[in-house]
Amino acid sequence: MSEYDAFAEHFSQTRQKAWKEFDVFLPLIQKGDRVLDLGCGNARLRQSLPEEKVPRGHYFGLDISQELLTFARRSNPGDHFFWHDFQKKLPFGSDNFEWVVAIAAFHHLLSPSDQKFFLAECHRVLKKGGHLFLTTWKLPQKHFWSNILHGRWKNWIIPFGKEKKPRTYRKVSDTELKKLLRKAGFEVERAELFEGRNYIVLGKKK
Repeated sequence: MSEYDAFAEHFSQTRQKAWKEFDVFLPLIQKGDRVLDLGCGNARLRQSLPEEKVPRGHYFGLDISQELLTFARRSNPGDHFFWHDFQKKLPFGSDNFEWVVAIAAFHHLLSPSDQKFFLAECHRVLKKGGHLFLTTWKLPQKHFWSNILHGRWKNWIIPFGKEKKPRTYRKVSDTELKKLLRKAGFEVERAELFEGRNYIVLGKKK
């Protein structure tokens, strides 16, 4: 069971509105594109994808929480949802999608090897000329010393939710994201800190 299953309903209720980050890539989506949403949660992204561009059946959502996938399926009949652990190969053939999107999922990959594998899989399932858009959390500086003093330079433990349950996140910057994407074979079109809270990166499969 995913830790998200324990508070899936509350988590889903707080994930109803589109993030401003969506505006970076939504205008680039073309009619008929197939979109793979990694870490889809309750499929909030699907609600921002106009059906005249991404018709039902062209959206595929993967997540590790069965409960969040239940909410996603209930709201989006006609689309496709799968349980998946991102440390394993994606359940799709190569050259399948015009878009792979990962919103607030990459910081849960806690080792360089997991990050490398994840990006390699994103590259594999994208069609030539397809795009990867991902965001990762800029970890709050107020947690800097509580982690550094315990030798946690990259994997920070940060309290989450009302219960302040400790969770581990991988610290990464826009500069690191650019390097990782380029090593995975992507052309980086955009990489920056977006409104001070999330790093974003847009890459294209050459």
